[in-house]
Amino acid sequence: MDHAVIPAPARFDTGDGPGFAFRPGTVVAYAETSIAPLAGRFCTQVSRRTGLRLAPIQGNRASDEPSVTIELAAPHEPGELPSPAGLSPDGGDPAAERYLLLIEDGRVVLRAAEPAGVARGLTTLLQLVASGTEEFRVPAARILDAPRYAWRGLSLDVARTFFTVEEIRRVIDLLELYKLNVLHLHLTDDQAWPLALGRPAVGPAPGAPFYRDEDLRDLVGYAADRFVTIVPEIDTPGHTAALLRLRPDLKSGRNEVEYEFLPGHRRRAVWLDPELPATFELMEQVLAGVAAIFPGPYLHIGADEPRGMPDEDYVSYVRRLRRLVRFLGKQPLGWQESARAGLGPDDVVQLWLTGIDLPASAPPQVRAQVEAEVALSRRDAETVAAASVPVIVSPLAHCYLDVPYAEPPADTGQADTGQADTGQAERHGRLGLRVYAPKTVADSFGWEPADTLGPGRAAQVAGVEAAIWAETISGFDDLSFLLLPRLPGVAHRAWSLPEASGWAGHRDRLARHGRLWAQDGLTYFRASTVDWA
Repeated sequence: MDHAVIPAPARFDTGDGPGFAFRPGTVVAYAETSIAPLAGRFCTQVSRRTGLRLAPIQGNRASDEPSVTIELAAPHEPGELPSPAGLSPDGGDPAAERYLLLIEDGRVVLRAAEPAGVARGLTTLLQLVASGTEEFRVPAARILDAPRYAWRGLSLDVARTFFTVEEIRRVIDLLELYKLNVLHLHLTDDQAWPLALGRPAVGPAPGAPFYRDEDLRDLVGYAADRFVTIVPEIDTPGHTAALLRLRPDLKSGRNEVEYEFLPGHRRRAVWLDPELPATFELMEQVLAGVAAIFPGPYLHIGADEPRGMPDEDYVSYVRRLRRLVRFLGKQPLGWQESARAGLGPDDVVQLWLTGIDLPASAPPQVRAQVEAEVALSRRDAETVAAASVPVIVSPLAHCYLDVPYAEPPADTGQADTGQADTGQAERHGRLGLRVYAPKTVADSFGWEPADTLGPGRAAQVAGVEAAIWAETISGFDDLSFLLLPRLPGVAHRAWSLPEASGWAGHRDRLARHGRLWAQDGLTYFRASTVDWA
C-alpha cells in the first residue's frame, strides 16, 4: 500500500472507495473528557499544517455528516498483534499505545483502549492528511497498529551545546510525530554542568546558561502530555571536568591525571573520587534533586568512558551510585561500560559501541587508540549478553546521528519548500564528528535491532534509542539537520515489525515528510538519494 506513515504500521489493509476527505468544519467527536486535549491538539495541528479548521466536539457525531469519531475502547480484532517487547519507560502497560483506525468514505473511526493509543492513532491520521495532496483526502484503509518495542527514544546532548526550553519542546514535538516515547536528556559532561543542582551557593558563572528546576519540570509536563517520558542522565564518574571547575572541593589530588593510553600518546582524565567524602555528599544532593524533578522510574547514571580511573575505584563508585539511585526509588540505567562493576538481574544497560568505521584519512595512532577502546567495549558487550539483563540498543553505526552524511545534498535548495535555510553544502561539510566514516541515510537505516547482541539474544533487547552528540553543533538548525531525515528511520526500527518496510518503501515515505518538516520550520538534510516531494 502506498502511504506516507512513518513508522510503518503493523497492518495497513487497503479499503474500497475514495477514502475520507477532510473539509472545513469536519467534526472530530469524542465522548471521554480525557480525550479532549488530544482532539483539540489534533485539530490545531491540522489547521496549522493545512489551513483547514476542524471542529472538536464532545458527544455523538451527527449521523448525516462526514466526521471523525474517537472511541476509548479496546480494538477487538482477529489475529492480535504481539505485545510490545522490552521495558516501558513510564512503568505502565506497553500495550496502551495500540490503536485501530478505520477510514471509509464519509467516516473515520479511531479506537484505542487508552489515551496513549488515541494519541498514536491521531498522529497516523495527521501524517496522512498533512503529507498528502491539496485535496486533504486520506485513503480508505483499516490500520491496526502497535509498537514493536516499548522503549523508543532519543538521547539529546544538552551539555556540549545548550538548547533552550523552547528548543527542547520542539524536539519533543518531533518525537511525538514519530511515535517515540523517550527523551533521554544527557544533562552533564566535561564541557558544562547546566544544572542549578550541585552548583556552589554563589550561583552560576556570569552568562553561563543553565536549567532551573522549574525549567526541567516544565519539560516533564510538556513531554508527558505527548506520552513522552524524560529519562535524565547525570554522567559520572568520568566526563566531570565541568563539575570539578564548579566545585574545587571535589579535587582529591589524584582524580585529575594524565595517562598514557598508548605508547607515546598521553591524555588528561578527570573523574570523581569515591574515597573523597565530598563526592557522595554532592551526588546524594544532586541525584535526590533529579529524582524529585523527573517522576519516571529510571535514572541514567552514565558511567561511560572511565578513562584514567583505576579499575577498583570505578567499580566501587558505580556500585555505590547504583545503591544510591535505588534508595531514591529509581532504577539505575548505565552505558555498557557500567557492566565492569558487575550486573544483577535488575540492572539495565545501554549498549552503544561494538565497532567504529573510521574514515580512510584516520592516522595510524588514532586507529590504534580506537581499536584498543573497541576491544574493551566488545568485552563489555559480551559481559552484558552473558548476564541476560535488559539492554537498550543504540549501536553507533546506525543510531548515532552525529555520524557525517556520506551522500551529497540534492542539487536544489530548500527555498522551494518554504525553509529559509539554504546552507546545505556548508552544513554537510561542517556537521558530524569526522572521526567517524560518513554513512548514507540508507546505510543508517539498514539494521535489525534484534540482531544487535548476537544470535539467540533477541529477547534481551528492551528498547531502541537514537543519540545525538553536540560537539559540532552550534544551534538548533544544526541539530535538526543532523536529526532529519535519519531519526524517522530509527523510529521505524523501534516501532515497526521487521517485515513492515525495506529501504525503498521507507525512502518513498521520507520524500513526502519533507513538507511536514518545512511546515514546522525545521532545517533538514535534503539527501540526494531521496526524491523529495
